[in-house]
Amino acid sequence: MKKFFIGLLVLLLVLVAVVLYNTFTFTSTQTKIAAIPAPPVTDSSLQHFTKALTYKTISYGNPALFDSSAFLGFRKFLEQTYPLVHQHMQREIIAGYSFLYTWKGKDESKKPIVIMAHQDVVPVEEATRNMWTFDPFSGTVKDGFVWGRGTTDDKINLVAQFETAEKLLSENFVPARTILFAFGHDEEIGGKGAIAIAKLLKVRGITAEMILDEGGIITKEKMPGLTKPVALVGTAEKGYLSLELTVEKPGGHSSMPEQETAIDILTKAIVKLRSEPFEPEFTEPMHGLMQSVGPDMPFLQKMAFANPWLFKKAIIGTYEQSGPGNAMIRTTLVPTIVQAGVKDNVVPTVATATINLRLLPGNNSEQVIERLKEIINDERVVFKKMATLAEASKVTPVKSFGFQQVEMAIKKSYPQTISSPFLVIGATDSRHFGEISTNIIKFSPMIDPIGFHGIDERVSIESYQTALWFYEQLIRDLP
Repeated sequence: MKKFFIGLLVLLLVLVAVVLYNTFTFTSTQTKIAAIPAPPVTDSSLQHFTKALTYKTISYGNPALFDSSAFLGFRKFLEQTYPLVHQHMQREIIAGYSFLYTWKGKDESKKPIVIMAHQDVVPVEEATRNMWTFDPFSGTVKDGFVWGRGTTDDKINLVAQFETAEKLLSENFVPARTILFAFGHDEEIGGKGAIAIAKLLKVRGITAEMILDEGGIITKEKMPGLTKPVALVGTAEKGYLSLELTVEKPGGHSSMPEQETAIDILTKAIVKLRSEPFEPEFTEPMHGLMQSVGPDMPFLQKMAFANPWLFKKAIIGTYEQSGPGNAMIRTTLVPTIVQAGVKDNVVPTVATATINLRLLPGNNSEQVIERLKEIINDERVVFKKMATLAEASKVTPVKSFGFQQVEMAIKKSYPQTISSPFLVIGATDSRHFGEISTNIIKFSPMIDPIGFHGIDERVSIESYQTALWFYEQLIRDLP
Protein backbone atom coordinates (compact mmCIF):
# COMPACT_ATOMS: atom_id res chain seq x y z
CA MET A 1 0.00 0.00 0.00
CA LYS A 2 2.86 2.34 0.83
CA LYS A 3 4.37 1.81 -2.63
CA PHE A 4 1.00 2.60 -4.18
CA PHE A 5 0.77 5.97 -2.42
CA ILE A 6 4.40 6.76 -3.27
CA GLY A 7 3.69 5.96 -6.91
CA LEU A 8 0.55 8.10 -6.81
CA LEU A 9 2.51 10.99 -5.30
CA VAL A 10 5.19 10.69 -8.00
CA LEU A 11 2.53 10.76 -10.71
CA LEU A 12 0.94 13.81 -9.11
CA LEU A 13 4.29 15.59 -8.94
CA VAL A 14 4.98 14.76 -12.58
CA LEU A 15 1.53 16.09 -13.54
CA VAL A 16 2.11 19.33 -11.62
CA ALA A 17 5.54 19.70 -13.22
CA VAL A 18 4.13 19.22 -16.72
CA VAL A 19 1.31 21.70 -16.09
CA LEU A 20 3.68 24.33 -14.70
CA TYR A 21 6.22 23.78 -17.46
CA ASN A 22 3.51 24.21 -20.13
CA THR A 23 2.25 27.33 -18.36
CA PHE A 24 5.61 29.08 -17.96
CA THR A 25 6.70 28.23 -21.51
CA PHE A 26 3.32 29.37 -22.89
CA THR A 27 4.54 32.62 -24.41
CA SER A 28 3.11 34.95 -27.01
CA THR A 29 3.78 34.26 -30.68
CA GLN A 30 2.12 37.49 -31.83
CA THR A 31 3.68 39.26 -34.78
CA LYS A 32 5.04 42.59 -33.58
CA ILE A 33 4.11 45.42 -35.92
CA ALA A 34 4.18 49.07 -34.91
CA ALA A 35 0.87 50.86 -35.23
CA ILE A 36 0.65 53.98 -37.38
CA PRO A 37 -1.47 56.72 -35.79
CA ALA A 38 -4.76 57.09 -37.67
CA PRO A 39 -5.66 60.55 -38.97
CA PRO A 40 -8.79 62.19 -37.56
CA VAL A 41 -12.10 61.49 -39.25
CA THR A 42 -12.94 64.39 -41.55
CA ASP A 43 -16.28 66.17 -41.28
CA SER A 44 -17.19 65.15 -44.83
CA SER A 45 -16.37 61.48 -44.20
CA LEU A 46 -18.50 61.46 -41.04
CA GLN A 47 -21.36 63.16 -42.89
CA HIS A 48 -21.21 60.52 -45.61
CA PHE A 49 -21.54 57.79 -42.99
CA THR A 50 -24.48 59.42 -41.25
CA LYS A 51 -26.21 60.15 -44.56
CA ALA A 52 -25.89 56.50 -45.59
CA LEU A 53 -27.82 55.52 -42.46
CA THR A 54 -30.86 57.57 -43.50
CA TYR A 55 -31.61 55.24 -46.41
CA LYS A 56 -34.02 52.56 -45.22
CA THR A 57 -32.43 49.70 -47.11
CA ILE A 58 -34.38 47.15 -45.07
CA SER A 59 -34.62 43.44 -45.75
CA TYR A 60 -37.99 42.15 -44.57
CA GLY A 61 -38.97 38.54 -44.12
CA ASN A 62 -42.04 39.32 -46.23
CA PRO A 63 -40.90 40.08 -49.83
CA ALA A 64 -44.02 42.20 -50.36
CA LEU A 65 -42.57 44.83 -48.01
CA PHE A 66 -39.41 45.31 -50.08
CA ASP A 67 -38.92 49.03 -50.86
CA SER A 68 -36.96 49.30 -54.08
CA SER A 69 -36.93 53.11 -53.89
CA ALA A 70 -34.74 53.00 -50.77
CA PHE A 71 -32.15 50.86 -52.54
CA LEU A 72 -32.28 52.97 -55.71
CA GLY A 73 -31.88 56.09 -53.60
CA PHE A 74 -28.90 54.57 -51.84
CA ARG A 75 -27.37 53.68 -55.22
CA LYS A 76 -27.73 57.31 -56.35
CA PHE A 77 -26.18 58.48 -53.08
CA LEU A 78 -23.13 56.29 -53.69
CA GLU A 79 -22.78 57.53 -57.26
CA GLN A 80 -22.90 61.18 -56.20
CA THR A 81 -20.73 60.81 -53.10
CA TYR A 82 -17.95 58.74 -54.68
CA PRO A 83 -17.47 60.03 -58.23
CA LEU A 84 -13.89 58.72 -58.63
CA VAL A 85 -14.96 55.20 -57.73
CA HIS A 86 -17.63 55.31 -60.42
CA GLN A 87 -15.27 56.92 -62.92
CA HIS A 88 -12.34 54.52 -62.51
CA MET A 89 -14.00 51.24 -61.54
CA GLN A 90 -16.32 49.03 -63.52
CA ARG A 91 -19.63 48.62 -61.72
CA GLU A 92 -22.03 45.79 -62.48
CA ILE A 93 -25.54 45.66 -61.07
CA ILE A 94 -26.45 42.09 -60.21
CA ALA A 95 -29.76 40.57 -59.12
CA GLY A 96 -31.36 43.98 -59.49
CA TYR A 97 -29.73 45.73 -56.54
CA SER A 98 -26.39 44.12 -55.65
CA PHE A 99 -23.09 45.57 -56.92
CA LEU A 100 -19.77 44.22 -58.14
CA TYR A 101 -17.03 46.82 -58.56
CA THR A 102 -13.75 45.96 -60.30
CA TRP A 103 -10.65 48.02 -59.45
CA LYS A 104 -7.91 46.83 -61.78
CA GLY A 105 -4.50 46.39 -60.21
CA LYS A 106 -0.98 46.80 -61.52
CA ASP A 107 -0.43 43.09 -62.05
CA GLU A 108 -3.51 41.41 -63.50
CA SER A 109 -1.72 38.06 -63.56
CA LYS A 110 -2.05 37.90 -59.78
CA LYS A 111 -5.20 36.48 -58.26
CA PRO A 112 -7.59 39.25 -57.19
CA ILE A 113 -8.93 39.75 -53.70
CA VAL A 114 -12.61 40.22 -52.87
CA ILE A 115 -13.72 42.74 -50.23
CA MET A 116 -17.35 42.51 -49.17
CA ALA A 117 -20.09 44.34 -47.29
CA HIS A 118 -23.87 44.39 -47.54
CA GLN A 119 -26.27 47.25 -48.12
CA ASP A 120 -29.31 45.96 -46.27
CA VAL A 121 -30.27 46.26 -42.62
CA VAL A 122 -32.79 44.49 -40.41
CA PRO A 123 -36.14 46.12 -39.65
CA VAL A 124 -36.87 48.09 -36.50
CA GLU A 125 -39.69 46.55 -34.49
CA GLU A 126 -42.53 49.06 -34.34
CA ALA A 127 -43.13 48.22 -30.68
CA THR A 128 -39.57 49.34 -29.86
CA ARG A 129 -39.41 52.63 -31.81
CA ASN A 130 -40.13 54.71 -28.71
CA MET A 131 -37.32 52.89 -26.88
CA TRP A 132 -34.66 54.29 -29.20
CA THR A 133 -32.74 57.29 -27.89
CA PHE A 134 -32.70 58.76 -31.42
CA ASP A 135 -34.65 58.01 -34.56
CA PRO A 136 -33.09 54.77 -35.90
CA PHE A 137 -32.75 56.22 -39.40
CA SER A 138 -31.53 59.71 -38.47
CA GLY A 139 -27.79 58.93 -38.39
CA THR A 140 -27.37 60.99 -35.23
CA VAL A 141 -23.88 61.73 -33.88
CA LYS A 142 -23.86 62.10 -30.10
CA ASP A 143 -21.55 61.33 -27.17
CA GLY A 144 -18.78 60.03 -29.42
CA PHE A 145 -21.06 57.55 -31.20
CA VAL A 146 -22.87 57.30 -34.51
CA TRP A 147 -26.39 56.02 -33.78
CA GLY A 148 -28.75 54.21 -36.11
CA ARG A 149 -29.89 51.01 -37.70
CA GLY A 150 -27.09 49.61 -39.85
CA THR A 151 -24.20 51.34 -38.09
CA THR A 152 -22.73 48.03 -36.92
CA ASP A 153 -24.31 45.76 -39.51
CA ASP A 154 -23.01 46.61 -42.02
CA LYS A 155 -22.82 50.16 -43.29
CA ILE A 156 -19.68 51.00 -41.31
CA ASN A 157 -17.78 48.54 -43.50
CA LEU A 158 -19.47 49.52 -46.76
CA VAL A 159 -18.97 53.26 -46.26
CA ALA A 160 -15.39 52.84 -44.98
CA GLN A 161 -14.53 50.83 -48.09
CA PHE A 162 -15.97 53.47 -50.42
CA GLU A 163 -14.28 56.28 -48.49
CA THR A 164 -10.92 54.51 -48.65
CA ALA A 165 -11.18 53.76 -52.36
CA GLU A 166 -12.19 57.36 -53.14
CA LYS A 167 -9.28 58.73 -51.10
CA LEU A 168 -6.72 56.44 -52.74
CA LEU A 169 -8.05 57.16 -56.23
CA SER A 170 -7.68 60.90 -55.53
CA GLU A 171 -3.98 60.17 -54.99
CA ASN A 172 -3.79 58.20 -58.28
CA PHE A 173 -3.06 55.07 -56.28
CA VAL A 174 -3.27 51.73 -58.11
CA PRO A 175 -3.42 48.53 -56.02
CA ALA A 176 -0.80 45.84 -56.57
CA ARG A 177 -3.49 43.40 -57.67
CA THR A 178 -7.11 43.68 -58.78
CA ILE A 179 -9.70 44.26 -56.06
CA LEU A 180 -13.31 43.18 -56.44
CA PHE A 181 -15.81 44.90 -54.15
CA ALA A 182 -18.98 42.84 -53.67
CA PHE A 183 -21.98 44.53 -52.06
CA GLY A 184 -25.02 42.32 -51.63
CA HIS A 185 -28.47 43.78 -51.02
CA ASP A 186 -30.21 41.03 -49.03
CA GLU A 187 -27.70 39.43 -46.68
CA GLU A 188 -30.15 39.57 -43.80
CA ILE A 189 -32.60 37.23 -45.58
CA GLY A 190 -30.28 34.69 -47.17
CA GLY A 191 -28.09 36.63 -49.59
CA LYS A 192 -29.50 35.96 -53.07
CA GLY A 193 -27.50 38.94 -54.30
CA ALA A 194 -24.24 37.50 -52.96
CA ILE A 195 -25.13 34.09 -54.39
CA ALA A 196 -25.60 35.68 -57.82
CA ILE A 197 -22.25 37.50 -57.57
CA ALA A 198 -20.47 34.29 -56.56
CA LYS A 199 -22.05 32.40 -59.46
CA LEU A 200 -20.97 35.11 -61.90
CA LEU A 201 -17.37 34.98 -60.66
CA LYS A 202 -17.40 31.19 -60.95
CA VAL A 203 -18.70 31.34 -64.54
CA ARG A 204 -15.87 33.75 -65.34
CA GLY A 205 -13.34 31.34 -63.90
CA ILE A 206 -12.21 33.76 -61.21
CA THR A 207 -10.52 32.44 -58.09
CA ALA A 208 -9.55 34.89 -55.40
CA GLU A 209 -6.40 34.97 -53.27
CA MET A 210 -8.56 36.00 -50.34
CA ILE A 211 -12.05 37.15 -49.46
CA LEU A 212 -12.75 39.59 -46.65
CA ASP A 213 -16.25 40.03 -45.24
CA GLU A 214 -17.83 41.16 -41.97
CA GLY A 215 -17.37 38.97 -38.90
CA GLY A 216 -15.21 39.33 -35.81
CA ILE A 217 -14.44 42.66 -34.14
CA ILE A 218 -11.85 44.39 -31.96
CA THR A 219 -12.83 44.06 -28.31
CA LYS A 220 -11.55 45.69 -25.16
CA GLU A 221 -14.44 44.38 -23.05
CA LYS A 222 -15.30 40.81 -24.00
CA MET A 223 -12.10 39.08 -22.86
CA PRO A 224 -12.05 39.34 -19.04
CA GLY A 225 -8.55 39.50 -17.60
CA LEU A 226 -6.90 40.93 -20.70
CA THR A 227 -5.54 44.45 -20.62
CA LYS A 228 -4.86 44.58 -24.37
CA PRO A 229 -7.50 44.81 -27.10
CA VAL A 230 -8.15 41.59 -29.02
CA ALA A 231 -8.95 41.46 -32.73
CA LEU A 232 -11.20 38.44 -33.28
CA VAL A 233 -10.48 37.44 -36.86
CA GLY A 234 -13.09 35.03 -38.18
CA THR A 235 -11.48 32.01 -39.83
CA ALA A 236 -14.64 29.90 -39.99
CA GLU A 237 -18.40 30.36 -39.81
CA LYS A 238 -20.99 28.17 -38.17
CA GLY A 239 -23.56 26.45 -40.35
CA TYR A 240 -27.15 27.64 -40.55
CA LEU A 241 -30.11 25.28 -40.38
CA SER A 242 -33.77 26.07 -39.73
CA LEU A 243 -36.34 23.32 -39.32
CA GLU A 244 -40.11 23.43 -39.18
CA LEU A 245 -41.65 20.94 -36.76
CA THR A 246 -45.32 20.16 -37.40
CA VAL A 247 -47.84 18.17 -35.40
CA GLU A 248 -51.33 17.38 -36.70
CA LYS A 249 -53.96 15.98 -34.36
CA PRO A 250 -57.73 16.50 -34.49
CA GLY A 251 -58.77 19.39 -32.31
CA GLY A 252 -62.24 20.56 -31.43
CA HIS A 253 -64.11 22.52 -28.84
CA SER A 254 -62.02 23.68 -25.91
CA SER A 255 -64.76 22.68 -23.45
CA MET A 256 -64.05 18.99 -24.00
CA PRO A 257 -60.33 18.61 -24.82
CA GLU A 258 -58.58 15.30 -25.38
CA GLN A 259 -55.88 14.27 -22.91
CA GLU A 260 -53.21 15.26 -25.45
CA THR A 261 -53.36 17.98 -28.10
CA ALA A 262 -51.18 18.98 -31.01
CA ILE A 263 -49.77 21.80 -28.85
CA ASP A 264 -48.95 19.34 -26.05
CA ILE A 265 -47.05 17.04 -28.40
CA LEU A 266 -45.15 19.93 -29.98
CA THR A 267 -44.19 21.62 -26.72
CA LYS A 268 -42.98 18.32 -25.25
CA ALA A 269 -40.78 17.88 -28.33
CA ILE A 270 -39.32 21.38 -27.92
CA VAL A 271 -38.65 20.84 -24.21
CA LYS A 272 -36.85 17.56 -25.00
CA LEU A 273 -34.64 19.25 -27.61
CA ARG A 274 -33.75 22.11 -25.29
CA SER A 275 -32.98 19.75 -22.40
CA GLU A 276 -30.46 17.71 -24.38
CA PRO A 277 -27.94 20.18 -25.86
CA PHE A 278 -25.21 19.09 -28.24
CA GLU A 279 -21.91 18.03 -26.73
CA PRO A 280 -19.29 20.82 -26.47
CA GLU A 281 -16.29 20.67 -28.78
CA PHE A 282 -13.09 22.62 -29.27
CA THR A 283 -12.90 23.49 -32.97
CA GLU A 284 -9.73 24.65 -34.72
CA PRO A 285 -10.63 28.35 -34.27
CA MET A 286 -11.24 27.74 -30.56
CA HIS A 287 -7.84 26.09 -30.18
CA GLY A 288 -6.36 29.05 -32.05
CA LEU A 289 -8.11 31.50 -29.73
CA MET A 290 -6.66 29.81 -26.65
CA GLN A 291 -3.17 29.81 -28.16
CA SER A 292 -3.43 33.49 -29.13
CA VAL A 293 -4.91 35.09 -26.01
CA GLY A 294 -3.76 32.57 -23.40
CA PRO A 295 -0.21 33.90 -22.88
CA ASP A 296 -1.58 37.35 -21.91
CA MET A 297 -4.23 36.03 -19.52
CA PRO A 298 -4.00 36.09 -15.69
CA PHE A 299 -2.09 33.09 -14.32
CA LEU A 300 -4.98 30.66 -13.66
CA GLN A 301 -6.61 31.29 -17.03
CA LYS A 302 -3.23 31.10 -18.71
CA MET A 303 -2.62 27.74 -17.04
CA ALA A 304 -5.98 26.41 -18.25
CA PHE A 305 -5.41 27.56 -21.85
CA ALA A 306 -1.85 26.18 -21.79
CA ASN A 307 -3.20 22.77 -20.72
CA PRO A 308 -6.61 22.33 -22.37
CA TRP A 309 -6.19 18.53 -22.25
CA LEU A 310 -6.46 18.76 -18.46
CA PHE A 311 -8.73 21.77 -17.94
CA LYS A 312 -11.21 21.21 -20.76
CA LYS A 313 -14.17 20.81 -18.39
CA ALA A 314 -13.28 24.00 -16.53
CA ILE A 315 -12.94 25.97 -19.79
CA ILE A 316 -16.25 24.60 -21.06
CA GLY A 317 -17.91 25.43 -17.73
CA THR A 318 -16.78 29.03 -18.06
CA TYR A 319 -17.87 29.42 -21.68
CA GLU A 320 -21.25 27.81 -21.02
CA GLN A 321 -22.19 30.63 -18.67
CA SER A 322 -22.96 33.08 -21.49
CA GLY A 323 -24.87 32.78 -24.74
CA PRO A 324 -21.98 33.96 -26.97
CA GLY A 325 -19.48 31.77 -25.08
CA ASN A 326 -21.70 28.71 -25.30
CA ALA A 327 -22.17 29.28 -29.04
CA MET A 328 -18.39 29.11 -29.49
CA ILE A 329 -18.17 25.52 -28.22
CA ARG A 330 -21.30 23.73 -29.39
CA THR A 331 -23.98 23.47 -32.03
CA THR A 332 -26.88 25.51 -30.69
CA LEU A 333 -30.63 25.06 -31.06
CA VAL A 334 -33.43 27.45 -30.16
CA PRO A 335 -37.14 27.73 -31.06
CA THR A 336 -37.83 31.07 -32.75
CA ILE A 337 -41.43 30.80 -33.99
CA VAL A 338 -44.36 28.83 -32.53
CA GLN A 339 -47.77 28.93 -34.19
CA ALA A 340 -51.09 27.25 -33.34
CA GLY A 341 -54.70 28.19 -32.92
CA VAL A 342 -57.05 30.83 -34.26
CA LYS A 343 -59.54 31.31 -31.42
CA ASP A 344 -59.50 30.98 -27.65
CA ASN A 345 -62.22 28.28 -27.53
CA VAL A 346 -60.90 26.11 -30.36
CA VAL A 347 -58.26 23.41 -29.84
CA PRO A 348 -56.05 23.65 -32.94
CA THR A 349 -55.53 20.70 -35.25
CA VAL A 350 -52.11 21.87 -36.42
CA ALA A 351 -49.23 23.23 -34.35
CA THR A 352 -45.89 24.28 -35.85
CA ALA A 353 -42.58 25.51 -34.52
CA THR A 354 -39.50 26.83 -36.24
CA ILE A 355 -36.20 25.95 -34.62
CA ASN A 356 -32.93 27.52 -35.68
CA LEU A 357 -29.60 25.74 -35.35
CA ARG A 358 -26.06 27.06 -35.79
CA LEU A 359 -23.74 24.18 -36.58
CA LEU A 360 -20.14 23.81 -35.46
CA PRO A 361 -17.62 22.92 -38.16
CA GLY A 362 -17.76 19.14 -38.44
CA ASN A 363 -21.47 18.89 -37.56
CA ASN A 364 -23.26 17.85 -40.75
CA SER A 365 -26.89 18.97 -41.09
CA GLU A 366 -28.23 15.50 -41.97
CA GLN A 367 -26.53 13.96 -38.95
CA VAL A 368 -27.88 16.75 -36.76
CA ILE A 369 -31.46 16.16 -37.97
CA GLU A 370 -31.20 12.43 -37.26
CA ARG A 371 -30.01 13.18 -33.74
CA LEU A 372 -32.97 15.51 -33.14
CA LYS A 373 -35.41 12.85 -34.33
CA GLU A 374 -33.85 10.36 -31.93
CA ILE A 375 -34.20 12.79 -29.03
CA ILE A 376 -37.88 13.50 -29.73
CA ASN A 377 -38.63 9.84 -30.57
CA ASP A 378 -42.16 10.64 -31.73
CA GLU A 379 -43.18 10.06 -35.34
CA ARG A 380 -46.11 12.44 -34.93
CA VAL A 381 -43.60 15.30 -35.05
CA VAL A 382 -42.84 15.89 -38.74
CA PHE A 383 -39.56 17.58 -39.72
CA LYS A 384 -39.16 19.89 -42.71
CA LYS A 385 -36.04 21.78 -43.77
CA MET A 386 -36.54 25.49 -44.33
CA ALA A 387 -35.20 27.14 -47.50
CA THR A 388 -32.10 28.73 -45.94
CA LEU A 389 -29.42 26.13 -45.29
CA ALA A 390 -25.65 26.39 -45.15
CA GLU A 391 -23.20 23.87 -43.80
CA ALA A 392 -20.44 25.17 -41.56
CA SER A 393 -17.60 26.69 -43.57
CA LYS A 394 -14.13 25.30 -43.94
CA VAL A 395 -11.47 26.75 -41.65
CA THR A 396 -8.99 29.25 -43.09
CA PRO A 397 -5.49 28.58 -41.67
CA VAL A 398 -3.75 31.32 -39.68
CA LYS A 399 -0.72 30.89 -41.95
CA SER A 400 -2.80 31.77 -45.00
CA PHE A 401 -2.32 34.85 -47.17
CA GLY A 402 -5.64 36.31 -46.03
CA PHE A 403 -5.09 35.97 -42.30
CA GLN A 404 -1.56 37.35 -42.54
CA GLN A 405 -2.63 40.40 -44.57
CA VAL A 406 -5.58 41.17 -42.33
CA GLU A 407 -3.51 40.69 -39.18
CA MET A 408 -0.87 43.11 -40.46
CA ALA A 409 -3.50 45.74 -41.30
CA ILE A 410 -5.09 45.36 -37.86
CA LYS A 411 -1.83 45.82 -36.00
CA LYS A 412 -0.91 48.83 -38.12
CA SER A 413 -4.28 50.50 -37.61
CA TYR A 414 -4.91 49.83 -33.90
CA PRO A 415 -2.11 49.80 -31.31
CA GLN A 416 -1.24 46.99 -28.87
CA THR A 417 -3.72 44.59 -30.45
CA ILE A 418 -3.63 40.82 -29.97
CA SER A 419 -4.94 39.09 -33.09
CA SER A 420 -6.72 35.77 -32.76
CA PRO A 421 -8.61 33.30 -34.93
CA PHE A 422 -12.29 33.21 -34.13
CA LEU A 423 -15.39 31.17 -34.97
CA VAL A 424 -18.09 33.46 -36.36
CA ILE A 425 -21.39 32.36 -34.83
CA GLY A 426 -23.62 34.38 -37.17
CA ALA A 427 -24.12 34.07 -40.92
CA THR A 428 -22.42 36.23 -43.57
CA ASP A 429 -22.60 36.61 -47.34
CA SER A 430 -19.10 35.16 -47.65
CA ARG A 431 -20.43 31.67 -46.94
CA HIS A 432 -21.59 31.62 -50.57
CA PHE A 433 -18.04 32.19 -51.91
CA GLY A 434 -16.46 28.86 -50.97
CA GLU A 435 -15.91 27.99 -54.63
CA ILE A 436 -14.25 31.34 -55.33
CA SER A 437 -11.63 31.06 -52.59
CA THR A 438 -10.60 28.71 -49.80
CA ASN A 439 -9.08 31.69 -48.03
CA ILE A 440 -12.05 33.52 -46.45
CA ILE A 441 -11.60 35.94 -43.56
CA LYS A 442 -14.50 37.45 -41.62
CA PHE A 443 -13.58 40.62 -39.75
CA SER A 444 -15.15 44.03 -39.11
CA PRO A 445 -12.62 46.66 -37.94
CA MET A 446 -14.78 48.23 -35.23
CA ILE A 447 -14.36 48.35 -31.47
CA ASP A 448 -17.01 46.84 -29.19
CA PRO A 449 -20.06 47.88 -31.22
CA ILE A 450 -23.39 48.11 -29.41
CA GLY A 451 -26.85 46.92 -30.36
CA PHE A 452 -26.44 44.42 -33.20
CA HIS A 453 -29.99 44.02 -34.56
CA GLY A 454 -31.27 45.67 -31.39
CA ILE A 455 -32.33 48.96 -29.84
CA ASP A 456 -29.93 51.93 -30.00
CA GLU A 457 -27.55 50.25 -32.45
CA ARG A 458 -24.39 52.35 -32.58
CA VAL A 459 -20.64 52.47 -33.16
CA SER A 460 -18.06 54.85 -31.76
CA ILE A 461 -16.43 57.46 -33.95
CA GLU A 462 -13.18 55.75 -32.92
CA SER A 463 -14.51 52.59 -34.59
CA TYR A 464 -15.18 54.46 -37.82
CA GLN A 465 -11.71 56.01 -37.67
CA THR A 466 -10.20 52.56 -37.18
CA ALA A 467 -12.22 51.08 -40.04
CA LEU A 468 -11.10 53.77 -42.45
CA TRP A 469 -7.46 53.31 -41.45
CA PHE A 470 -7.65 49.51 -41.53
CA TYR A 471 -8.94 49.35 -45.11
CA GLU A 472 -6.33 51.86 -46.22
CA GLN A 473 -3.49 49.86 -44.70
CA LEU A 474 -4.85 46.61 -46.13
CA ILE A 475 -5.14 47.96 -49.69
CA ARG A 476 -1.84 49.86 -49.65
CA ASP A 477 0.09 46.81 -48.40
CA LEU A 478 -1.29 44.24 -50.81
CA PRO A 479 1.60 42.36 -52.40
